[in-house]
Amino acid sequence: MGLDVYVGPLTRYYTGNWETILQQATKGSDTSVRIVRPNPPKQGWFARLLDQFRPRGPAAAARAVRRWRNRLRTELGIPDLDWNEYPEAEYATDRPAWDCYGALVLWAAYDELPNAKRRETAKDWDKDPAYLTSRMNPHSRYRHLIADTEIWLPVEFRAPVRTAAIAGDSLVVGSSVRLLAELRELNSRTWNAGDEQTSKWRYDGAEFGGPLEPSARFAFSIFYELARRSVAARLPMKLDY
Repeated sequence: MGLDVYVGPLTRYYTGNWETILQQATKGSDTSVRIVRPNPPKQGWFARLLDQFRPRGPAAAARAVRRWRNRLRTELGIPDLDWNEYPEAEYATDRPAWDCYGALVLWAAYDELPNAKRRETAKDWDKDPAYLTSRMNPHSRYRHLIADTEIWLPVEFRAPVRTAAIAGDSLVVGSSVRLLAELRELNSRTWNAGDEQTSKWRYDGAEFGGPLEPSARFAFSIFYELARRSVAARLPMKLDY
C-alpha cells in the first residue's frame, strides 16, 4: 500500500477530482495505474437505507466538509476556523512512500531522544521505542509530525486532536502551520540545509529499504514543500493511502 501526500480542497479530494503524481506521470503513456484504497467501514441496514437517499457528487461532498468544519470549530475552540474549500482550487501531490515517511518520523524521534538506539533503515519504524515514546509525549517538539496525523489544516492550534473523520472511523488532525515550524526546527537542529539542498534531496530520491538518513531527507523535502504550499494557499494537507 503506497503513501501519497495531497494538498488541496478536501471537497476536491473526496470527490476524486485529482490524480496522484504516479497517475500524472503515466498519463498518455501505455502504462496504466490502478488506485486501490481501503473499503469504507461497513454500515448497518438502517444507515445503508438512508444512504440510498443521500445526494452524491461535489455538492454532497462540500456539505459533508462544511459539517465537519463546523464540528471542528467547537472541538478546537476556534470560532472562525476556516480554510480554502473552493472545489476547483489547484492542488499539489507527491509520493514519499511509507518507508521514507517512517524514516522521517524516526529521524525526528531520534533528535528528541539522542541516546536512543538508531535503526539503520526504516524497517518496522512503527514499532521503534523512540518513535513510540515521542508519539505519546504531549510535550514533543515534533508532535504535529509524529502523532499519526492524517490531515493538517492551515490554522494555528496547539496540539493535534483525534476526531471523527469526514468518511470512515476517526483520524488525527494537526496544524500545517505548526508542522511547517516543526520541519524547519528539525532541519535546523540536524541538517541545516538550504532550499537548494532540500530540492536536490527530492531530485535524488531514495532507495526502498535504503539507509535511514537519505530516506528521511527525501521525505523531508516532500513534506516541507507541501507544508509550505498548504500554509501559503490556505489549503488542507492530507495523507492518502
